[in-house]
Parts: sequence; C-alpha cells; structure tokens
Amino acid sequence: MVINKKFKIFALIAVILVVINAYLALKNNDVIQKAYYIDNIQYAAGGIHTKELDKEGILATSDDLRLAAPVQSIDEVLVQRGESVTAQQELAIYKTDAVEKEQQKLEIERSAYESELAELEDILSDLSMASGSSNPSTSTDSTTLGSSGLWNIDLTLEFGIDQNTPTAEGEAIIRRHIAETEREIEILDAMMTELITDQALASPVDGVVADIVQDGDTITFIIYAADKNIITYIDEEQWQRVEPQQKAEIIVRAGKDDEMTIEGTVVEKQEIPAVESLWYDEMNKHDKLDPSKTLYEVQIQPFDQLVDYPFGEKADVTITTDEVFNSFIVPSDWIVEYEVPDIGNTHIYTIGYDGKTRLVPVEVAFKKKGTVTETVKEEIPVEEEPVEEEEVVDEATEEEKTIYTVDFDQKKEEDEEDKEELYDVTVFTGAIEDRTILLDGTARNIYAPTFRPYPLEKYKWEDVGTVTWRDIVKFILQP
Repeated sequence: MVINKKFKIFALIAVILVVINAYLALKNNDVIQKAYYIDNIQYAAGGIHTKELDKEGILATSDDLRLAAPVQSIDEVLVQRGESVTAQQELAIYKTDAVEKEQQKLEIERSAYESELAELEDILSDLSMASGSSNPSTSTDSTTLGSSGLWNIDLTLEFGIDQNTPTAEGEAIIRRHIAETEREIEILDAMMTELITDQALASPVDGVVADIVQDGDTITFIIYAADKNIITYIDEEQWQRVEPQQKAEIIVRAGKDDEMTIEGTVVEKQEIPAVESLWYDEMNKHDKLDPSKTLYEVQIQPFDQLVDYPFGEKADVTITTDEVFNSFIVPSDWIVEYEVPDIGNTHIYTIGYDGKTRLVPVEVAFKKKGTVTETVKEEIPVEEEPVEEEEVVDEATEEEKTIYTVDFDQKKEEDEEDKEELYDVTVFTGAIEDRTILLDGTARNIYAPTFRPYPLEKYKWEDVGTVTWRDIVKFILQP
C-alpha cells in the first residue's frame, strides 16, 4: 500500500510537471525557447508600389475665353455657334467711321515726321562734308547750310546750333534729333497697325465658338480652346488624396476600335464645391453624380493632343495618389503593433541569416485593397525548365484546339481566373533586403529557431555535382 501510494504521488507530480511544461511551451509569448514551424512566408521583393484612384471623366476644354464688345460698335458678326476658328481669325467687324478718321490723322502726322527726317538727313550730310574738309573744331556757318534753300529749318532756334558751334558737336546734335524722329515714326506705325487690327474682334487661340451671348448692350463670344483636358469629380475623402502634379492614365473610348490610352497629370484641384455647368451636366449623363455629396472638380492634362475626339467624350481615368519607391507589400495582418521606444510601433517578423525569428521595425506608407503574388504557403517554388521553340509552337496549337472544342467552359474558367480576390494589403518601407523571408503576424518569440519539412527552394540536379563528400561530412559534424 505504501509503494502504491508513493507511486501515485510521483505520478501526480510528473503529470503536473508535464502539464506546466506543455503550457509554458505552447502558450503565446512563452518564456521557453522553441522552434517554430513555418508554413506561411513571403520573400521580400522591393520595388515601386502605387495606390490608384479610378474615376470616370469627360473631355473638356483646357481654357474658355470670353471676348466682349459693345453691341453698337459691331458692324457684322462673322461666326456662329459650334464653328471652329483659328488664332487671329475675325469673329466680328467694328463699324469703320471713327476708325477711318483716326487712321487719316495718324497718316498726316507720320507724313510730317518723314519730311522732317529727310531734312535732318540732308543737314547731317552737309555737316559731314564740312567736317571732312576742315578741322573738327571749325565753327558751323548756319547761313551757309541754309543757303541752298532745300530746307527751311533755323538751326539756331531749333537745335541750338550757331556759327560758334563746332562741326562735330553739330553732327551729334543732328544725329540725336534723327533718332528721336525715327522713334516717333515707329510709334505712329504701331498705333496704325493696332488701329487696323482693332477694326475686327479676333480669336486669340485655335478653338471652337461655344456660344455667342448678347446681354443688354454687350455681345460676348465664348471660345473653347482646342486643347482638351479631362474633367472628373471627387468627393471629400478623395479630395484629401488627390494633389496637382500626380500622374494619371487616361483611356478614351475604352473597349472600342478607336480606343486610346495616354498619360497625363493632375493640373488643378478646385477648393470650392462644384456647381452645375455644361461639363457637370455632361458628366452626369455618363456617371450619375450623387447630389447629396459635396463634389469637387479636378482637371487632368493629357501629354498628347486629343484632336480626334469631341468635347463631352467619356474617358476612364486612373490617378496615382501614392507612389513609394524601394517598398514592400504584405497582407495587412502581417504588420504587428508593438511599441518600442525610439524605434516605432509597427514591425514585421522576419527570418534572419541564422534561421531565427526577428522583429524588424517598418514604416507604413499606405494601405489598400489588392493582392500579394510573392506569398508562399505550403508550396515549393518550382523553376520551369526552358522549352524549345518547336515544342512551344506545338503546345500552343494543342491549346487552341482545346479552346475551340470546349469554348464555353474555357471562357468560364478564364472569367473565374480574372476575378482575383482582393484583400487588405499594406505597403511599407524599412531596413529589409530583397529575398529576406517575411512571416505572417502570428505572435512569436524573438531569436527563436524555425524549421520547415522541406527546403524553401528546389535545387537543380546539376547543382548536386558541386557538393563534395568533404562538404557533406563538414555539414554532419557541425555543432
């Protein structure tokens, strides 16, 4: 009985120790070091990761110009609504009575300046001849210069040149007055050119006459510039993400024979709510805008001209709201929150060079819905052997035959494959090298060993010959 009682006591103590040991070994954040079985990993693949905003938009003018004039000054309107115009093309002609009178006045003034210029040039010629035959300090004889009767200019009164003025100084004075006269003629020419131009109201750019509006005593020509932008509308949450200079991809007439894809950039984001306008109404026809939401207008400028598409044409727009270089992407639940002073609160588990777990601090750039193609779960990456060109052709031919014979089922399978499941993913940056093994967010001890039932990579048969018996013995005997 005593032996049996002692056996029961020892057995009970052993069971208690086993239970305590199992609890300490298997509980989360255990204090006993253990090796973790790894079944869900991802190789770090640094690159450029983006977050996009998909919107519908329409083609609109890059600028609308309004040219107004008094109705009573217009003699004739030369264009009509919807007509294409070129830069400097006349839109309307002004009445000519006042213009003609002003032009005659300017022509008379110009003629007078031309006569004066001719007389000054004759005087300069005579002075030059005099300076060539005498000493430069010789005084000027105004009576001699005026004796020819070719001009009626009193040099003394007009220019301050008298008989005691040296010839060289007289030439300088005349040259200065010639320059002033030429400048006056240039000013008159510019005024006459402007007057001729002002006889008609002209379009400053290539474009389309959007409308001709007469309001009271004013007539206004509205010109849409030929250069087209894309206009879309965003809500308050999207407004926080969109900024000028962000890249955008534009697809016009998606799915049609004349589909066009071009790049562009956000050039303007309105800070006041959008109001009903021509573009707002046209946009509402393609994409019903929610009247209960506050919307803001965004303009996107394409890098190429959209000359083959009319105003109001629908376009699909993808705006790149976030772009991070040298970044990584994982499922969002792989990022763990763990407060470490002076380091950060967001981390990710990795496997170090020694096969042990690490907790590496990272900086989250953004989150989005997406997929992660680098994840490996209970799979061995297989490198496909290169296939000869002839075999590829044969396989392609067989595949085409299969598609033709079971067209309906094949199409159904393709549609199912296209429907990729999107889930929450996180893009982050950190001190992580490419090909580093990333782990999911399951809580683990740090610097704990890890194991898998098979290698992470499949080795090629030709690599076997590179391993010698010495390498094998060294591996077996290593501690």
